[in-house]
Amino acid sequence: MDTTEILGDQEETLGTAEDLREEISVEVIQQEVVGSQVKIEFETSQGLCTGYYFVNELGHEELSMEPDSVITLTALYPDYYGTYINALNRDWVDIDLSEKYNGCPEYKIYNREILLSSFRIG
Repeated sequence: MDTTEILGDQEETLGTAEDLREEISVEVIQQEVVGSQVKIEFETSQGLCTGYYFVNELGHEELSMEPDSVITLTALYPDYYGTYINALNRDWVDIDLSEKYNGCPEYKIYNREILLSSFRIG
């Protein structure tokens, strides 16, 4: 088998160099630093929920939910007590309920935006 045939097989499998270039997208992720204000969104069966938090050193931040989101969450969970960023996996939101059950509802964050960063000098 000559080199031309091998390259031809690779093009069929991988696509052309131009195809590959179009499929590669680089997502620039802003880093959360202590003091940053972050806006997050997650989708529930009742609709989109939006909340905000300030990054702290403990890593278990409580979200300030928008009023419409509180209505949505209380409709889903009558015992809704609060919303937190999961301390172990920051891509998830934990719903805290006033009545304690085994486990708590969780939602995967699909949009996170750093709104404000504070930088420490010294």
